[in-house]
Amino acid sequence: MSIKLDWQIEAERIQERASEPPEERARRRRQFKRLILIAALLIFFLSVALVLTLLRLEDVDNQLRQSLVDTLQAELTALRIGSYGDYMQLQRSAGENWYIVQGERFQAYQRLKIEGDLVLSGTVFDATVDGQRGRVLFEEVIKGVPHKAVWFYWRYVDGWRHVPSDYTFWGEARTLRDDLITVRYRQLDEESARVLLERTARWWRQSCQILGNSACPNLELEIVPNPTLQVAWDAAALERLLVPSPLARQDRLAVSNPLPYEIEDTVAAYLAGRQVDLATGGVRPRRSTDAAWLHQTLIEWLAANYTGRVDTLRLAFIQSLRDSYGDSALAAVAHALSLESDISLVAQALGQPLEQLSLDWRPFFQWRLEVERQLIVQNDLAALQALWDVSEPSTQRLLQQRVSAFAQPNAQVVAAAITTAADGIPRALVQALRADQIETLIFRLRDGTWKRSAT
Repeated sequence: MSIKLDWQIEAERIQERASEPPEERARRRRQFKRLILIAALLIFFLSVALVLTLLRLEDVDNQLRQSLVDTLQAELTALRIGSYGDYMQLQRSAGENWYIVQGERFQAYQRLKIEGDLVLSGTVFDATVDGQRGRVLFEEVIKGVPHKAVWFYWRYVDGWRHVPSDYTFWGEARTLRDDLITVRYRQLDEESARVLLERTARWWRQSCQILGNSACPNLELEIVPNPTLQVAWDAAALERLLVPSPLARQDRLAVSNPLPYEIEDTVAAYLAGRQVDLATGGVRPRRSTDAAWLHQTLIEWLAANYTGRVDTLRLAFIQSLRDSYGDSALAAVAHALSLESDISLVAQALGQPLEQLSLDWRPFFQWRLEVERQLIVQNDLAALQALWDVSEPSTQRLLQQRVSAFAQPNAQVVAAAITTAADGIPRALVQALRADQIETLIFRLRDGTWKRSAT
């Protein structure tokens, strides 16, 4: 018995194939080609079947989407012609409240139509089907202003029916970012999210610069499709502000204003409050103190500076501080603010005597009058007396008169002038309007702060 090497075995196989009859080789080639052809045909038919299936599914989806749009158009037609029965026939819900809501909506549309303030163009921006659920985004023109409205539907055995808004069907989750701000939202809030990012990023940078907050932190905002939600910081994440979806609040949104003023103003106030917290170290002064007024006025001014909607009289003090001494003055006051600060803080922060500061004092003295009344109502006479210069009997008598007449409405401050009397003590002469009569109120500068006086 001999051992064959691998090359010898392979050589014998080659010889065997070489000695194979030609007809056998031809037969094997034909079998191989037949197998290839069968495989190719199988792949072809499977591909055709797959394409036909996909086309069929797409056709079914298109039919469902078209029937959804047709249902919307039927509702709009019912609204145009004022057919309450046709409109309500397309509503469906397990609870009676939905029918009440839709009945009221029908009447509201009819009032707008009668007043000539409604155009239901029927323009559809998007129609989405997800199983039994449907959603249509379409155009309404109210008082000449184009709006986007969103209605939700459910596919029953008798067709699509308008159902209460489904806030879990608000589109895919998305995110917009810049260096400091992140906005998370759902697809239907795309326009609102873009505006929110642009504005809050600008506000955040501006206020970091104005208040001297060099370590400007990152901030996250999340638009939540919940019509009952109020703007608030997320308890689970201190740097995340929750914002209600503008579209979800009324199921419609003006195309020209995807961030309504009431939401914008509230977001601005929250961001301004956080910036002031960063500058002050998070102090929370007692409500009746000058520190509380400075703290709140800084927030209100900063928020108004964001949006451009300024109450010029109410915020005149802070505006005059900035106009006269620049942003650095605002930063100095904010960073020096403490729990018990009085108005002398402003003089200390600027390094100038209080009576020489070029400021509009009207808002401050208006606030002082309001605080006096609050303290009287609360029977906090010790705190009230601390706001008065009671070193003279005449001032003590005036204070008693003030307490006795607390029910009178507060006078409205119209002017304030700082002067120095013959005794060398600076005084603020405050002109205030009460019952169509001008009164002159006097505040003396005592211990670095303004105190009410009779002389």
